[in-house]
Amino acid sequence: MALFNLAASGLAGVLWYLWPQLGPWPLLLVLAGQASRVLSSGQWLPRTRFDAPLLLFFVTALLAATLAYNPTLAWAKFWVIVAGLALYAALATTPEEVTLPRVGVIAPRRLLVGSLASLVALYFLLTNDWLRWQGKLSGLDPLLSWLAAWQPALPGHRLHPNVAGGLIAALLPLQAVALPRNRARLPLLAISSAGLLLTLSRGAWMALLISVGVWWGWQHGRRWLARRAADRSTRTWLLVGLGMILLALLLMGAGRGWYPLPAAVSGRLLIWRHSLDLIGDYAFTGLGLDNFEMAYSSYVMLLHVGYQVHSHNILLNVWLEQGLLGLAAFAWLVLALLRRPAAPSFWRAAALIAVGVILLHGQVDDAFYGSRGVLILFLPWALVASPARGAAAPARASAGWAAARPFVWAAVGLLAGVILLLPGTRARFQANLGALRQTQAELAVYTWPQWPLQDELRRSGAINLAPALAHFEAALALDATNATANRRLGQIELSLGQYEAARRHLEAAYASAPGQRATVQLLGESYAIDSQLDRAAGLWRTVDLSQGQIPLRIWWYDHIEETYGAAWTSGEPK
Repeated sequence: MALFNLAASGLAGVLWYLWPQLGPWPLLLVLAGQASRVLSSGQWLPRTRFDAPLLLFFVTALLAATLAYNPTLAWAKFWVIVAGLALYAALATTPEEVTLPRVGVIAPRRLLVGSLASLVALYFLLTNDWLRWQGKLSGLDPLLSWLAAWQPALPGHRLHPNVAGGLIAALLPLQAVALPRNRARLPLLAISSAGLLLTLSRGAWMALLISVGVWWGWQHGRRWLARRAADRSTRTWLLVGLGMILLALLLMGAGRGWYPLPAAVSGRLLIWRHSLDLIGDYAFTGLGLDNFEMAYSSYVMLLHVGYQVHSHNILLNVWLEQGLLGLAAFAWLVLALLRRPAAPSFWRAAALIAVGVILLHGQVDDAFYGSRGVLILFLPWALVASPARGAAAPARASAGWAAARPFVWAAVGLLAGVILLLPGTRARFQANLGALRQTQAELAVYTWPQWPLQDELRRSGAINLAPALAHFEAALALDATNATANRRLGQIELSLGQYEAARRHLEAAYASAPGQRATVQLLGESYAIDSQLDRAAGLWRTVDLSQGQIPLRIWWYDHIEETYGAAWTSGEPK
């Protein structure tokens, strides 16, 4: 019955992956599989050492789905997350070997994990638009043209090459461990490796090489250090310290221009910086699952159409969508994996390398959370989470830690309570609620070209911004320097033609956070309206306006028949 449970959860996952709009219906398959397991074993879902962080992750994902301004997108992603959690539960409770009548002994976990990377590679090879990616690595262009010539026209969801690369790179170490040393091993690994190569995802290649290299270095380095430092903690902290020094040197060198960054990395840095601005508005709650695109355009880039689908960083994406608790759940999950279990598992090394790939590649792209790849995000954890009956069980805490644990948690809770009661924290929470209310009110209604700009919607009276404004005013009553409340009020006031109030709020926002892109552009607009064109141009020169933001604003003022926009031409940065 464990095998039936795994098959039912896997089928539900495939249905949710291909058609996430199915909603909760595939959940019936998951429940049927779990019911069969309970009836056959007489046990409810066995506990694993990752249950607590996964439960918190699920709760924050459910909250993020309910808070989203676009529920269609949010609930579609939520059900794929549920599919991933169901697959985790089924795989974690499936034994390594199962005896079937007339078949004999099979290894279902090895069969699934051993074939998954190759299946992803084949799916990518059959559905990718090869001609679109020519020129990325010119040496492979003839091969891409050949692939495009014989490729069948298959319908269905297409994997972006960076997503496919991230998925295959993380699955390859697991596949290498899962496959037995027989004649099928080499062809399957060759298919996966060829698929990874043809994704042209250099970030995925580097993430895999670095993760394998770090694991190899750790295994050999600790043996070398063992001859020079008997204390395990000394060895650990020495390696951590060396890693931090290396990372600091790399970042310092990039910041001081000691070596040029690739254009793709520079572009990512700009997106991350802008995404952090957006996080400042929704830090506590997040803005909802899969709802990044129009919020980023409307409140950071100040554009009327979508610009980026996500932040290209797994940690920023989790924080933006599921809030601070969602990020804490994911960090908890990673740290729990790093803790050595009491019983060894042959999956552990491959699982650590796979998570290393997820995290490293996730710093430049997000194959596992920013796409439907979230279906297999929890796979590495599932393989080392088997209940205590045969696999890794949680290590027992020492008697001293067990006695001190209540006091530690009490101290952490007291510190968190004190921080939450500070006026600045309460102001940020009120501003977060205001930003969330504004986003829900505006972007649930706004569509282009029905509304030419978000400003038109704000002036129309078709939406109620009073709850958002109340939260912003409450935030400023607690902290008059709150950047989110001042910027959001200034943006709304500019739309409504309340230019004096807008300038006061935007100047306050700029004084608190002069590096926020939206504040700089909006304050420059306020100065331009006041005929302070030199000050406006000085501000605008410090931000990226390459998406046509200033012509868009000139069009707006012409549209509402105000003469401010025409006078900007001389002040627009060249």
